[in-house]
Amino acid sequence: MHRKVFMSTEVRLAIIMPVFGNWDDTLDCLGMLSKQTSMNFHLYLADDGSLQPPPDDVYAFSFVTYVHLSHAGFATTCNRAVDIASDAGYTHVLLLNNDTSFGPSFVEGWLSKIVPFPQAIMGPMIFYYERADAVWYSGGNRSILVPFVRFLRRFERQTAVDILTGCVLLVPVQTWISLNGFDERYVTYYEDFDFMLRARDKGVPAYLVVESELWVLHKVSRTSLSHGRWNRDYRMLASRLLFIRKRYFGIEKMACLFLSIPHLVFLMFTNLPELPNPRQLYLALKNGLKSDASDKPIKKAVQT
Repeated sequence: MHRKVFMSTEVRLAIIMPVFGNWDDTLDCLGMLSKQTSMNFHLYLADDGSLQPPPDDVYAFSFVTYVHLSHAGFATTCNRAVDIASDAGYTHVLLLNNDTSFGPSFVEGWLSKIVPFPQAIMGPMIFYYERADAVWYSGGNRSILVPFVRFLRRFERQTAVDILTGCVLLVPVQTWISLNGFDERYVTYYEDFDFMLRARDKGVPAYLVVESELWVLHKVSRTSLSHGRWNRDYRMLASRLLFIRKRYFGIEKMACLFLSIPHLVFLMFTNLPELPNPRQLYLALKNGLKSDASDKPIKKAVQT
């Protein structure tokens, strides 16, 4: 297969892949990236303190820099990795979950999209890995339903949106820096929605892009679900409450906090027969309600 060689001095793309274990999916994803029609990128494999070291196969990919970090959660790991990419001179970063699948023109498609929209944040249509005809996430506009539902509209044309998911997200590095990256108080979940709304408030354009070469199949929470559904939902609950308190005001905030009650009941029902640990559930609620929801600058994290 013919491959293009990186020549541009204007666009430099770094792919940021945060990982916490789940090396099988990671290797599958790296294998797909190794077969791209354009290799005009570099990948930072940002390890959020995995309990097991990476397999030797990880080091066989010449386009990969493995970065071992102390365990701090998705938001902090992404911030650290983008700091490294920024220091290395990359102009754009593509956040990419390790449990995703895509075609051989994926990178070339993103490089093509950056040229006409160099200042925009962009995200693709994302489908279920097991059901490639079913939308897992697309994008949409801010509403009181954002904390509770996923956008599932199948867009037919590029559309300006308020919300995109961090599962696959293209961001200009200067935009990331100007917004101080992800808010690390979220630890995991809702940091991407918060980032998108902060970008919207600053007038940064954001688009859901529809080209088929950018489509992604998502295996859906392979890493987090491996530790149990409630392990994921505790963190999601705490982050959801922080998101509501930070991004909504007045009647909208009251409505969202009220909707959090039936939503929690719904989670309990759908997670049956697994029941939540009362203490962990209490701590999730406590953390979500006590966290300082004001905007603060995020200090630059350091690599370990």
